[in-house]
Amino acid sequence: MIGEFAFERRKIVRYENIPPHIRNAFIAIEDKRFFEHEGVDLKSIIGAMTENIQEGTWVRGASTITQQVIKNVILTPERTLSRKIKEAILAHKIENNLSKEEILFLYLNHIYLADGTYGVEMASQNYFGKSAKDINIAEAALLAGLPKKPEYFSPRKHLERALERQKLVLRKMVESGYITEDQRVEAIDFEIEIVPRRRVNYEAAPYFVEHVRKYLENKVGTEAFLNGGYKVFTTVNLELNNEANWAVKRGVLDIESRHERKIVSKNLTNTTQINKFRDNQKVQSVEPGIIYDAVVTKVGKIERLNDEDMQTYTAQIGVGADSGTLKYVVSSPFGKGINEFGNENLKGVSISPIELKVGDVISVKAASSEGDKKEFSLYINPVAQAALVSMDTNGHILAMAGGYDFENSQFNRATQALRQPGSAFKPIVYSAALDKGYSETSILYDMPVVIKDWAPQNYDGEYKGAIVLRQALAKSRNLATVRLMLDIDPAYVVDYSKNFGFTSVLKPYPSLALGGTDLKMMEMVKAYNVFASGGKLVEPQFILRIYDRNGRIIEDNTGGTFVSQEENLKVERGKKRLDIIKQLAKEQGRETSADLESLKEDILIDTNDFFGDSEYGFLTPNEFLNLIREGPVDFSSSEMAQQTLSPETAYIMADLLQAVIKEGTGAKAQKLTELAPVAGKTGTTNDYTDAWFVGFSPKLTTAVWVGRDDHKSLGNKEAGSRAALPIWIDFMQEALTNYPGGSFIKPSSLKIVSTPYGDIPYSVDSLRKNVLDSLRNNVMIDGRESEIPSDSYPNDIGQNSNDSETEIDFILNR
Repeated sequence: MIGEFAFERRKIVRYENIPPHIRNAFIAIEDKRFFEHEGVDLKSIIGAMTENIQEGTWVRGASTITQQVIKNVILTPERTLSRKIKEAILAHKIENNLSKEEILFLYLNHIYLADGTYGVEMASQNYFGKSAKDINIAEAALLAGLPKKPEYFSPRKHLERALERQKLVLRKMVESGYITEDQRVEAIDFEIEIVPRRRVNYEAAPYFVEHVRKYLENKVGTEAFLNGGYKVFTTVNLELNNEANWAVKRGVLDIESRHERKIVSKNLTNTTQINKFRDNQKVQSVEPGIIYDAVVTKVGKIERLNDEDMQTYTAQIGVGADSGTLKYVVSSPFGKGINEFGNENLKGVSISPIELKVGDVISVKAASSEGDKKEFSLYINPVAQAALVSMDTNGHILAMAGGYDFENSQFNRATQALRQPGSAFKPIVYSAALDKGYSETSILYDMPVVIKDWAPQNYDGEYKGAIVLRQALAKSRNLATVRLMLDIDPAYVVDYSKNFGFTSVLKPYPSLALGGTDLKMMEMVKAYNVFASGGKLVEPQFILRIYDRNGRIIEDNTGGTFVSQEENLKVERGKKRLDIIKQLAKEQGRETSADLESLKEDILIDTNDFFGDSEYGFLTPNEFLNLIREGPVDFSSSEMAQQTLSPETAYIMADLLQAVIKEGTGAKAQKLTELAPVAGKTGTTNDYTDAWFVGFSPKLTTAVWVGRDDHKSLGNKEAGSRAALPIWIDFMQEALTNYPGGSFIKPSSLKIVSTPYGDIPYSVDSLRKNVLDSLRNNVMIDGRESEIPSDSYPNDIGQNSNDSETEIDFILNR
């Protein structure tokens, strides 16, 4: 489970799974005559009325457990005479229709037990970190003491009060004969430990969880969302999501360090200065969630705290009169992140760009204040921000980091921010050019161009003159790209962009060639995935399946191979159901065909809870979960993909974008080619306000953006290759170990030709056109003039579809 939202935190547990000492504890303190009365206890009412009259106020109630069930499940908790009369009448009716055990089942699963929890199972997990079936008498008595005044006796807020109330419950249990005096003493001596409240929504994939929350709430409405009992199965890969978070943190800290934005505000050089600093703070005890200036009083090291070689450091922290511990690792790009989700030893590990020293003054957040062992986390609020999204080529979002720290900022830059992509948009222009007849070795001109008052420049301020298209993209030449855009028509590029699923408004301006328009990060990862998937447009998916509280599917994004697998499982399920029916029929002596049909109708509803409603024909939530847990499942479906580019164009673009890695602005990522073929493109906007790298392998597409929320400059030279690419490499280094290898499938209609620029894929048509253009124009390419005289080939070469490839090869080789 990675997320949980509700008005009430409740988990229903079967009556037989609630230990007797829990039931007895509640009965002893709340309704000791529970098994004797018929819903209303007149003796208790008379006693309570007498006491309330004597005190002149309401000091004692006399509600039975049955009446409390009425109050919690049916009526409101108001204290009026009319409501009490209704309560008594309904309590009597319930007693006549339900057994005592059924009433107690309802009570123990609905009673409010403070801290937002309802029912003994959720309360037990919340306070003790274990199921109700595993708690002892001392812990049961603590829970039983809460219903009278839940928040007043809350063990998380007021443990001493809760323990005093616990003693009363234990005494009542002795008086009722449920436990012995020795058991009472032993329970009092037992040291109760209240576990830190689990913040599951923040632990594993907070940006991803919040995105899913918003989606579901918009789909079903707020009230249904919080009360509907939905089960949502998502696409996220927790291991990769963890890597995404750490890669973003490391990348941002790297930028902060380059611009001397330090986490240490000053260093106190001796004990006297440290003590004076702490005295001046006038803090007696820290409060969880509050940010403090703190001083490091002691440092240490823990080797191999996780399964990797990463060193984890500890620092003793002083805040006024209080103190505690900070655990952290030192940032180093291209490392493996610590996966703290589900690992208690790694909870609260921070990341620091430097190793801390005694006397360093830093900002910390008090993470826990339970018991004497205080824990802190390093508080860093960076100027720079970053985001990362990764999905498989079937469109399933595997990882999402929407910013440096979700607790500091819930704004999801991966799904909400509108930013200019810069040169990362260029592949859309080049793809359009390919479909207009250009090839990888078509000649572009990297020369100055002025359009009205707009005079774009290259990143290095230089001009290359005549340059082949492949190098123009690999080296990210702005002027060559603008001229290409003008040649194929900006309006055509805008219309062509529909093939990539852009939803933001694109204007047919020449500046679009350089990414001069606001787009969302999800649009960029979706667009590049068209190249990775052989020309198929796939809408990104966050959710596999949503079930309602009755096990019925309200959204399903599975398909393809999985559907047939599910059909087989449904057949097996039907056989199991029939076996149960036959066994019941045998026990009841109803073994004829007519009897079996009748019995099927009788027990169909009972077995639907276990087997799923056959009307809907899908696996139940538990079956679906068990299937996923057994191993990888193929949820791909051809129905979810639309072929918007030709496979030939997609393959050539993949080849062009691999050249960016091999010989262009993405050269730092070349080491990844040992794991899988990789391709991608950097992006940088004016004044270094946005830095991008969007890239892909045959199995994964990943986008990284770096910038500032205020749209100010990241700093001089913070281009995509410097600011964003290291984050992409850091993440992909780990991601490609999970999704290694693969290849971009070359259509049979493409021919690979050896050229001075490498082995280049050509369609036959573009190959003929390229031969004609290069020979007839006799152009200079890299200072080498074509040596073939114009009278050495027929004037109509390349125009006849019967021209042999051998003849073309001969000319290219010359």
